[in-house]
Amino acid sequence: MATWSQLPATLDLALIKGDEVNFAVDFDVNLTGYTLEVAIYNSGTPAATVVATPTITTTSLANGQLGIGLTETQTAALAAGGRFRWYFRWVTPGGVTRTVLSGNVSIANP
Repeated sequence: MATWSQLPATLDLALIKGDEVNFAVDFDVNLTGYTLEVAIYNSGTPAATVVATPTITTTSLANGQLGIGLTETQTAALAAGGRFRWYFRWVTPGGVTRTVLSGNVSIANP
């Protein structure tokens, strides 16, 4: 029997504490009607506590284009050298949840 697994694409982020951050993502999926979620969490604790919720801006959901951003205040609140991870997931109109991006987040002092 074959074994199959689908893991999210890895996208590690390196951020400067106190900087505003915005980046664009472009999927080959029509995201109209999807529920979108992004979070940064502390991976150094057993409970994986969410420490920041970036903003999702839609450029063209029909073309799978959107932006993900953090304010200066949000990045300033993250401890330099901390152990963080992030994820981006969607829920299809039919109710299927899929984490499509995830990775490590490193925070450096300016």
